[in-house]
Amino acid sequence: MGATVTQCVVRPGELVPGDGAMGVGAVGGRSWLGWLMREFIRYGVTDFLLLSDAVPADLQASLPAQVRIVRSAPPAGSGSGGALLHVRDQLQDRFLWYDGSALFDWNLADLLADQAAAVGRIARFDVGTIGLFRKRLVDHLRPAGDLEADVLPDLVRRGLVRVMPAQGRDAGPGSPDAHRVESADIVARLRRRAVFLDRDGVLNVDHGYVGSRERFEWMDGALDAIRYATRAGWHVFVVTNQSGVARGLYTEGEVRDLLDWMADQVRGHGGTIDDVRFCPFHPEAALEAYRQAHPWRKPSPGMLLDLIHAWELDPERAVMVGDQATDMAAAAAAGVAGHRFRGGNLFGFLRPILDREV
Repeated sequence: MGATVTQCVVRPGELVPGDGAMGVGAVGGRSWLGWLMREFIRYGVTDFLLLSDAVPADLQASLPAQVRIVRSAPPAGSGSGGALLHVRDQLQDRFLWYDGSALFDWNLADLLADQAAAVGRIARFDVGTIGLFRKRLVDHLRPAGDLEADVLPDLVRRGLVRVMPAQGRDAGPGSPDAHRVESADIVARLRRRAVFLDRDGVLNVDHGYVGSRERFEWMDGALDAIRYATRAGWHVFVVTNQSGVARGLYTEGEVRDLLDWMADQVRGHGGTIDDVRFCPFHPEAALEAYRQAHPWRKPSPGMLLDLIHAWELDPERAVMVGDQATDMAAAAAAGVAGHRFRGGNLFGFLRPILDREV
């Protein structure tokens, strides 16, 4: 079973004074909910079920990727368990749950990597709970019950739900002034540094036009390198030329499938690939539809610039790791520091770079 979960159900806790319902007010130039959803998107969430009608009108525009957003206000007095029961027909077989009013800086892959519990696994913060649940949780819910007080204690005692320590920090409501200070601190850390990674020759051994799992071989230390970067608070992006598509060796769909599989493998190892860009074009392509000098094809910086724009990155707080001169040229054109990897263990190569840039 894969480690990537694509659905997240969000139920806000107490309203934050001066911040508005569901974070309608801005924190660091973005709604509270927008910051929260960005963090879940980093770990592969594409489907949000929001248990409230009070959602910022420009929410999608504030996000770095297109996602599906469904709003469903639960009946009054239903409690958190009743709210979840209210949307049972919309739940996927596995889903993330967030009940709280805090921004957080935490590695969700630590939660996603453990699939052993029969019903789920949770991490508790001061003012919120993040859970990874199977849909069978609804069999234990009541229309007016509270998940935290009435359901989870029993499931934990019976070993059906595991509790793990939350290693990150959250920003709770407190007083309005305290909230603004704490939120500003969290937001400063959510404006993360970024590492761009080439694929063939960096993340995987370059066997030449790798378009399937059967031909994919992780580079030594690659999974550890991504996990280290994630836990150190960095965005991790993959930017890769894939002229094998232009040459007719495999399709764009097969490239996406392989990249999705890579992301799932990474999350199972305790890290995440936040986002990817690939360029299927080549000026001498065998397939006419892909025959062009595209601005995304390295050494042009298009893929990096698109990610910088989507995720609102500071190029001076980013690094690029590649094995070719074209990778270094793309990095330079995007204003990003380039580091050329010439083989060996990727973790051993990347760790001192990240430590030096902190």
